[in-house]
Amino acid sequence: MVDQRRPDTALVDQLLADPDPVRRARTALAIGQARIQLRYGRLRQLLVDGDTAIAANAAYALGIARDIASVPALARAVGGAPDAVAREAAWALGEMGEMGRSIITQGLGEGMERPREQSPVGSRGPSVRAALVLATVKLRNAPMALVTPWLADSSEQVVRAAAYVVARLRAPAGVREMLVVRAHPDEEVRQHVARALARSAAGDSLGAPAREALRVLLRDSSERVRVNAVQSAATYGAALANDIEPLFRDPARNVRMATAETFADVGGREIARWQRAWDTDTMFAVRRVLLQQTRRLGIPIFEGVEQQWATNTDWRVRVAALGSGERGAVFDSSLARRMVADPDARVRRTARSRMGIRDSAVSVAPRSSAPVPRPLAEYERLVQRYWQPGAMPPTACIDTEYGTITLQLFAREAPLVVEAFTRLAQQGKYRNTTFHRVVPNFVVQDGDITNGTGDPEPFFSLRESWSRQRHGRGCLGLATAGPDTGGSQYYMCHSTQPHLDGGYTVFGRVVDGFDVMDRLVQGDMMLQVRVP
Repeated sequence: MVDQRRPDTALVDQLLADPDPVRRARTALAIGQARIQLRYGRLRQLLVDGDTAIAANAAYALGIARDIASVPALARAVGGAPDAVAREAAWALGEMGEMGRSIITQGLGEGMERPREQSPVGSRGPSVRAALVLATVKLRNAPMALVTPWLADSSEQVVRAAAYVVARLRAPAGVREMLVVRAHPDEEVRQHVARALARSAAGDSLGAPAREALRVLLRDSSERVRVNAVQSAATYGAALANDIEPLFRDPARNVRMATAETFADVGGREIARWQRAWDTDTMFAVRRVLLQQTRRLGIPIFEGVEQQWATNTDWRVRVAALGSGERGAVFDSSLARRMVADPDARVRRTARSRMGIRDSAVSVAPRSSAPVPRPLAEYERLVQRYWQPGAMPPTACIDTEYGTITLQLFAREAPLVVEAFTRLAQQGKYRNTTFHRVVPNFVVQDGDITNGTGDPEPFFSLRESWSRQRHGRGCLGLATAGPDTGGSQYYMCHSTQPHLDGGYTVFGRVVDGFDVMDRLVQGDMMLQVRVP
């Protein structure tokens, strides 16, 4: 029913009356997933169910459905339901946006002299306090005066939430308070502090203390803090250039990548700085970015590099010789004409693309906006495979050039996504591809099984399978290009990303190999995905 988006209220009513609490909990979630508006009223009733899993699913379902009529019921849940339910109700209020504003702000102590101590949510558990603070990030003109007091909360979870809101919004009104927690013992808090201190937020009045804090954070023990710090430090241009340059020697590859990606704001047209950066860091991925940036700026200091790369034995280096492919990018057209005869199809295709030549002999399978209908027997097989008593969660291994990342797959929460992922792996589709998108301290993305050749992708689309699994560090998510467009591509998060919750499917998590995930940069090889 959920996959085909065919609401069946008779089936829903039957299952909500089932004696099995697991079936009732799954049905509550299905009402939101399938947008069964005629049963939103039942979800409101389930918010007070004695089984917390059922009530929590009901709250989450109302959030993904964005049912504004449920705001009063969700408000009552935040105030009096068990923490597991109240947390989901607070998240759901955030999904309501402005319709949930008054409840969120009242809960955080609006109009009170000491909001944190006197607010209704102040007596709730850390997960509830954190969820209500996070909900403010979805509001227009988020109430910073109600967010920043929670930076002094006794719970790291709550401090993270408040710091995330200020950093995500680059809120000038929160910079002064973020400077107070710049040395917080929690690494994630320091990540958010580093992100919040960009010049656009600190302005002139707090620019000097923000720069001093960033100088310290650029040397933080956590590479994720250093990534955020260099991105913010670069917004100050030459003022922090001497502090940023040493990061081309950083032991973490993604710190060096972040440094290279922002160096145009730092190096300007100072040829000596660009040359030092080039000489300091010989990693190909960094040099590729530096070359792209100097091309864009029109600084001809790395003349002849493209010609050298064009004869490299690694096809990825030869592709890089052709330029970034960005609109307006400068590239050597004579080089592109020569490389249309390259022995590797991926290089030939890139060369033709740079020259504006469409290859009519190659077509990419169209992506449907709805899943291909399946017989009932297929759904039944998935239930038998993943829901039989004693069934262990399936696992998968991503083999890379630097080691293996081991995944636990959430087959019960997202059976159709897990089934597609494991089937493609078993068919050998996930083999010798590149991590085509890596954003430092955000995501590592792979799964483009065309591998740049233009071969057809799998002819299927996957529905989102939203569940209460969140986008924490190491989560495995389904990449999409819009509603119900999931396919073969997946991503892993370097750090927590609450803004993705309820928008993308989390269908697994990294359980081993975090160091391998952190080491990957754009263009690195994924050797294969194995499913034991």
